[in-house]
Amino acid sequence: MNPFEIIRATTIGRSATVTTIDLAGRIARKQSRYLDSAATCLQLKPVADAVNEYLAASCANSHTTATATGRDTTHALEQAHEDLGTLMGYDPDKDAVIFMGSGATQALCFVADAIWDSVRDKRRPYAVIATLEHHSNMLPWRRCFKPLFVRAELDGTLSMSHLRELLRKFRGQIAVVAVTAASNVTGVTPPLGEIAALAHAAGAPLVVDAAQGAAHIPIAKAGIGIDFLVGSGHKMYAPGSPGWLIAPRGFFSAISDRVGALGGGSVDRVTLGSIELKADPQGRYEAGTPNLPGIVGLGTACRILAHIGLRNVAQHERELGTLAMAQLQTVPELVVYGPEDANTKTAVVTFNVGDLPHGLVSSVLGDFFGIQTRHGCFCAEPYVRWLIEAACKARGFCKPVHKGKTGMVRASFGLYSDASDVAALVEALNWIAAHVDELRAQ
Repeated sequence: MNPFEIIRATTIGRSATVTTIDLAGRIARKQSRYLDSAATCLQLKPVADAVNEYLAASCANSHTTATATGRDTTHALEQAHEDLGTLMGYDPDKDAVIFMGSGATQALCFVADAIWDSVRDKRRPYAVIATLEHHSNMLPWRRCFKPLFVRAELDGTLSMSHLRELLRKFRGQIAVVAVTAASNVTGVTPPLGEIAALAHAAGAPLVVDAAQGAAHIPIAKAGIGIDFLVGSGHKMYAPGSPGWLIAPRGFFSAISDRVGALGGGSVDRVTLGSIELKADPQGRYEAGTPNLPGIVGLGTACRILAHIGLRNVAQHERELGTLAMAQLQTVPELVVYGPEDANTKTAVVTFNVGDLPHGLVSSVLGDFFGIQTRHGCFCAEPYVRWLIEAACKARGFCKPVHKGKTGMVRASFGLYSDASDVAALVEALNWIAAHVDELRAQ
């Protein structure tokens, strides 16, 4: 049995059934097909077991040596730092791994505030941001800096020529370059090593939002020169949403104590007249009690991913993406957004079926077939609008783009997905395409 078969057999909820209905109102039970891994991954049983074992045997607060459970909890927290850093290819001598808040969002807000604070002379007013970005890697930079948006190409990939143009034109004035490791809309994976070299040549650090990439593709932080790497546990098969940041230790000495949370655990000494902050950024910026069950689960998930190998994970998921892209092209009236080559992206597919509303298509997939997808703009509205306009220009498939929201349907795959999920999706979409008139009348 290969590792992906083992994962499928032990994924919690993978074999669940859901109640469905058809056009005639008949009720049935069907196997649930979870195709929303880009939003949140299903839980792996070994991860859940590790969390339950921790809660049963060692549940306590961290950073104490007075009790056995406290020592075990502190060790589990430290081990998770190491497991995550190792999976992401960090430099343990130079990088700090910090868990913080609600997913990647809080970590990105922290980095934006910290970089803004460190650029005290404010002669670097610009942030270069890819149009591909999730709002969480766009809005914090727009709050702090003047944004310079890197265009997407018509196929949804990042325009490297436009990036070079912006970096050349604004050289010396750029505080940061921010890009995604993988788009949550199309799965596009920008060339991070090349982008890092270009950013550094322009005198700017590179921030990479790895929320969509960390569990799906290899990312060698130190090897390719990423300065700040951010991600989220719930997209890496961990419970809850422990956000995380991997950053150079030396950077933290360049920011003031106005940045980041202050509270229990972040200080060495407090009197009524003074505060002595911890020098170690790992302690200083993990103020309060961290999401210990989530972090324990994330550490376990990192070890599982490392054991399988992220290159093997990427290959498995790209095979599914290739299969999905090929078979979806046969569905009448269906338009897929982004590049057609699955080797240039993670296993994420976004589409529309004719002029049917995306919400209706996603609801029919769920209510009639038990296939769980997502629809809308996926918190990446500028990119979604670009893709819809590009499909109109390049292929003549035009949907209205207006001040109100428009969007797409997204199917996304994970470790536990297989060819039967692709087949079920294609079969359901063929049925939808054959019953457009009846569905439109509902």
